[in-house]
Amino acid sequence: MKVYKDINTYFLNSTNLANDYANIFYIRRIAKNIEFVEPADEFWKPHKRDFFEIAILQRSSINIQIGSQTIEKMNNSLAVVSPFQVINYSKVLPNDDYGYIIYFNPSIFTHLNQSYGLQNEFPFFKLHTIPHYQFSEMNFQGILSIAEELYQESRSTALYNLEIVRSLLLTLLYKVKRATQDNEGIVTTNRFDTITSKFEQLILSSNNHFLSVNEYASQMNISPIYLTECVKKATGKSAQKIIIDYKMLYAKTLLHQMNKSVAEVAYELNFNEVANFNQFFKRNMGITATQFRNRAN
Repeated sequence: MKVYKDINTYFLNSTNLANDYANIFYIRRIAKNIEFVEPADEFWKPHKRDFFEIAILQRSSINIQIGSQTIEKMNNSLAVVSPFQVINYSKVLPNDDYGYIIYFNPSIFTHLNQSYGLQNEFPFFKLHTIPHYQFSEMNFQGILSIAEELYQESRSTALYNLEIVRSLLLTLLYKVKRATQDNEGIVTTNRFDTITSKFEQLILSSNNHFLSVNEYASQMNISPIYLTECVKKATGKSAQKIIIDYKMLYAKTLLHQMNKSVAEVAYELNFNEVANFNQFFKRNMGITATQFRNRAN
């Protein structure tokens, strides 16, 4: 399956030219008076991106499939996509749609410049469950107004436009976090998705200390067997694999910090021996932690 890495050349950006922010940010507007360019066939196929997306949709008629969920005919809502989630668009032409879609890399921020740190701060960017939030008119208008300002600023030639874009984006994310606290407003298709979403939220809120499936199940007042069953039906993965995915994401974040040795990273992740960490990393990544660090820098 194809993974798109370049925000600036992603097919949805074929119109509405904006400032080049070195592939870290792009916002496009969906409106009736904006020409819709039919994407090439390859883009209608399921694919992944390695950047974040947040769609702020006042009206939308295009069905979007993210993972196993299909989101359709959205009003006053947000759809959130994290890196490497599978996404697929339906071949339906826009019909009086209005909203904004923001694509960004965490490197746009200084203190949240890795995916794990961003997802830890903003848990609605979960890896495996697909948050789709429906808002009240008042909450939605507050978020929409920031998106409109972001759009205008990203097309500005005034001084400090990147700094203002960065600040506006952070403000928007905190607005969404406040509006979606405790999963209020989340739309899920069934109880399996709800359980899995809460499970991921617990992982992200455990202060980088990864627990066992049994411990997370105990916090949720359900049995480990039921938690594993729900997660498997929602994601196709075991609950243990979800924990490993987040642990790997955090490990990669720590390895980007050159002031930490591989041994220090291993101990921070509660491995008693560096050799055990190296085995864990290679088993899940296919390369050693040192090789990953060398590639990333």
